[in-house]
Amino acid sequence: MHDTKFGHGSTVGRLMAQAARRFGSRTALISGDLAWTFAEFDAIADRLAAGLAERLSPGSRVALMMRNCADYLFLQAAIERAGLVRVPINALATAHDVELIVKDCTPGAFFHDEAAAARIPIRDGLWRASVDGGAAACGPSYAELLSAGRAVGMGEEPNLDDLASINYTSGSSGRPKGVMLNHRNWAAVYRNMLIDRDIRADDVVAHIGPLTHASGTYFVPWFLRGAANVLVEGGSIEGLLETIERHGVTVFTCVPTMLTRIVNHPRVGDFDLSTLRMIGYGAEPIPRNTLARALDLFGPILVQNYGLTEAMMTCTTLPPEHHFDAAGNPRFGAIGRPYTFVEIVLRDEAGNPVPNGEIGEITVRSDHVTEGYWGMPEATAAVLRDGWLWSGDLARMGEDGILSLVGRSKDMLISGGFNIYPQEIESALTSCADIVEAAVIGVPDPAWGEIAVGYVSLAAGSARRADDILAEIKPRLGIRTPKRIEILEHLPKNGNGKVDKKALRAGAAMEAS
Repeated sequence: MHDTKFGHGSTVGRLMAQAARRFGSRTALISGDLAWTFAEFDAIADRLAAGLAERLSPGSRVALMMRNCADYLFLQAAIERAGLVRVPINALATAHDVELIVKDCTPGAFFHDEAAAARIPIRDGLWRASVDGGAAACGPSYAELLSAGRAVGMGEEPNLDDLASINYTSGSSGRPKGVMLNHRNWAAVYRNMLIDRDIRADDVVAHIGPLTHASGTYFVPWFLRGAANVLVEGGSIEGLLETIERHGVTVFTCVPTMLTRIVNHPRVGDFDLSTLRMIGYGAEPIPRNTLARALDLFGPILVQNYGLTEAMMTCTTLPPEHHFDAAGNPRFGAIGRPYTFVEIVLRDEAGNPVPNGEIGEITVRSDHVTEGYWGMPEATAAVLRDGWLWSGDLARMGEDGILSLVGRSKDMLISGGFNIYPQEIESALTSCADIVEAAVIGVPDPAWGEIAVGYVSLAAGSARRADDILAEIKPRLGIRTPKRIEILEHLPKNGNGKVDKKALRAGAAMEAS
């Protein structure tokens, strides 16, 4: 007899249900004082999936905008099982950005927390429900949906080539680009992780980053393996350190900006962090001082992961043992080698592969590469060429096959006829004593065309000045040395916790006007 719960094809929903049966009584998820077993998680996901499928047609978009909570993960699993399309939105997104996303993909339902409620547009027919309780618009409340009895006949499981999610990334024109990922893409992401990352059944994984982004992606492979996942309340550094000690956390992942805050936290030495066996980082370049401090503080347990929204998460990885060169020195700027089922070629502007040691754009071919941007065929054609994704990231490949990032092609600046890559300058800056973070942007200049301007934040109590920083890095950088350095108390961050260069450019433009 055909199993209507699972349908055909090894979608992630089917694999998660299989894992739930296998690990039934083990703890799958912890949030505060609450915990759910695999069987309990599966039952909640089933109830929600049945309720969603009863009210929304297959392929309908379901937006999710909330701070980290168990309900997000329940909904993430339920949407995938119900054959709907998940649209994750950062909890810190502005009302303007939310309006653009809703207008673009026209979701049939929008689940949110109360903190996000005021930023969600009111539209006729849009089912809006808060996971924090209260009345809903155009449909049942989340509590009613969650408490409903399990329905039967949920319908066919989605095909692998059906759309699973639309993940929005900022566009240069101001319009967000919706990256379309189907069920095959997501299955490939988790396959890559399970094959090439050291994911264990006895792990306890702490989640501090937004579940709407990388952290929600990491939840699934550890769930499939049978590990316990713990949500860090409040998303604070102090909360993470307390969670590691309280639950014996073995793994956490974060962006380098967060790792910078962790290694410089005044109380990091007050907690028992001995259970940690792996720390993952990625999504932006890591400051040299942060990497050196983390290796000194935690030992060789760091794992770099490189990916992008259009090729979600799993393009290259740098395991702990490859964080050091043959002489035992830390590798700075390295992003590792391609995952087993991923092909990467560095190309020049004409599409020709570049020799080892030369700079080229990272192009990717793999089952996890996007099928394109939602409603944007021209933008899709610009990045998907002959089966390859053009990432916009520039890198060099060493003789050992390890890639090192240079920067974004759009960030490269030309000053006095020389190509300058901001990431190389940032790496030099963050190797200087007392510099915690650095960012470099290009600013128009009548004499040079463009000049590099560096922004840095300093360790507490540092007396460093811009002129002595420039004097230190000039022998190393020569013509690439920034024309000026600005010292800020903190570098601006975007909703994902990464350094916000758009904000720095906007500030520079205002100063020039």
